[in-house]
Amino acid sequence: MENTGMRLIRMTGVAVAAQLIALSVAATAFAQGNSRSLPVQSVRSGVGAVYVLDNAAAANQVVEFRRAADGRLAPAGTFATGGRGTGDLLDAQGTLILSEGNRWLFAANAGSDDISVFAVLEGGGLTLTSRVASGGDRPISLTVSEDLLYVLNSGGSGNITAFDIGPGGGLTQLAASSRPFSTTASAPCPRPGDIALDPDAQCNVAGPAQVQFSSGGHVLAVTERATSLILTYVVGDDGRATPAGVYQGPANSTPFGFDFAKRGRLIVSNAFLDLPNLGAASSFIVSATGDITEVTGAAAAPNGQTASCWLIVSNSGRVAFIANPIAATLTSYTINNDGSLSLLNGQAGLIGEAGDPRDMALNENGRFLYALNNRAATLSSFVVRGDGSLVRLELRAADGFPANAVGLAAR
Repeated sequence: MENTGMRLIRMTGVAVAAQLIALSVAATAFAQGNSRSLPVQSVRSGVGAVYVLDNAAAANQVVEFRRAADGRLAPAGTFATGGRGTGDLLDAQGTLILSEGNRWLFAANAGSDDISVFAVLEGGGLTLTSRVASGGDRPISLTVSEDLLYVLNSGGSGNITAFDIGPGGGLTQLAASSRPFSTTASAPCPRPGDIALDPDAQCNVAGPAQVQFSSGGHVLAVTERATSLILTYVVGDDGRATPAGVYQGPANSTPFGFDFAKRGRLIVSNAFLDLPNLGAASSFIVSATGDITEVTGAAAAPNGQTASCWLIVSNSGRVAFIANPIAATLTSYTINNDGSLSLLNGQAGLIGEAGDPRDMALNENGRFLYALNNRAATLSSFVVRGDGSLVRLELRAADGFPANAVGLAAR
């Protein structure tokens, strides 16, 4: 990131390159598929897509679903990342993300320690453009601002590392851009999938879960589940990050997924070690210098659910949705003008035996919310109303990927 002007010029190059790719292959990009709930012809003319990263240990893939105007989904093909997943749960948010403008789709291959980049084709489908080492072990979370990508590597000593996004979708690691978490200590990874891949696999003991840019890309935030810490880093004009703020939450509050709302509002889910009925959320103001000021503490915003882990903010910036996989529910909070939180509905979305909601994604205009049921290997779909309430479309809106899929993105 030399300066704002240069980054805008470079992003224009990225957009042009992606458009040329789309035009050259769009005529043949449609994948054949079937829908259990809508005729194929109707979904083929869909206006968007939903993507699932299947996290398979042998060969990781992105599964695409065509999205119709009414939110319903139909299979549209699978696309190999060229890397490997872990075949097991990942305690992470942001494993699969779209770029600004939806030109590129980025996938973290936690089992092969690399990142895959796909060009998103306008007529449907994906083209793999590059795959590069992640700059560490066990990459599990990604975030993008203009032509800059950061990855969270949770294995070994752990780090966040920066990459420049080239005009053709290629990633180039920025030299000397890796930054540590609150500790570099490691211990054996807790998941059987990691052990199956490597009996000696080590993970950072802080349990980092997510990295994400603030609006505008000036600050990065990282949550650490095991230490109950939230870290911030200020991003310089050269794209490199400098450690800035540290917030120490209550012991065992387990900050996990998060999202930024308007005016530097940081909204975080709190799982409280997945203990029964202790799910909660918290909110903060993050300044341009990375200072973190608590607005609503986790103890002040309980929701009565279990395992509040994944979180996403509505397009309006006024509502936060949380996925509670053990309770099999979605929770909603109102984000007030001062950044404080009020519980809107502890059980805004009921999924029950149909799944265990984890990753969530909103389509581009924020009208539809999709939840990835990890163990059940399905997607659930909801309409988002203007008041922030959810109307369920389908508990099993899509399937066709293995259990332990991790990563969801929508456009």
